[in-house]
Amino acid sequence: MPTHPRFIADSMLGHVARWLRLLGYDTLYFRDIEDWKLLRIAKEEGRILITRDVSLYRRARKESLEAILVEDPEIDMILAELSRRFGVELEFHKDDTRCPECNTRLIYTTSITDVAHKVNKNIALRYKEFWICPKCGKVYWQGKHWKTINQILESAKIKKAKLVSKTTIKERRIYVGEGTTSNNALSAEKSSL
Repeated sequence: MPTHPRFIADSMLGHVARWLRLLGYDTLYFRDIEDWKLLRIAKEEGRILITRDVSLYRRARKESLEAILVEDPEIDMILAELSRRFGVELEFHKDDTRCPECNTRLIYTTSITDVAHKVNKNIALRYKEFWICPKCGKVYWQGKHWKTINQILESAKIKKAKLVSKTTIKERRIYVGEGTTSNNALSAEKSSL
């Protein structure tokens, strides 16, 4: 189970919190919470704040908290950026996941007996792997939606690779003499932006 990084998402980013939990990351999310409480929790628990709110992002940075301002609406791009900046692994691990609803570590099982009284009989017989939340009692399995989940994770990996290659190009410097940058390097850098 990834112990770090740990996150806290603002009320506009519940879908991001669910994705991070699916990937095994301890991610707090509250539907209705005041900004000062988010900041306090992030500071006290060493969590990275994920927000769409520019003023909340600025307050977090002013308080020297790690934060990311989410500007792109697409979940694959958001995950790509979280992976690039904070090392979020874009892979699902069956023994290393959390409840998308309550953030509790899920218990993996292949036992029909463990889920027979919790899910429809057809589901229990059709699927071989299940994840049970010991806190809220929800049961999860890799149903029809799983194809979409894998597609989004693959897309996030591709977008991350593009972000990394762009960042690398932007950050390249060609030094000539004693620490001066050549005009060719600067023009190449500007054209890549």
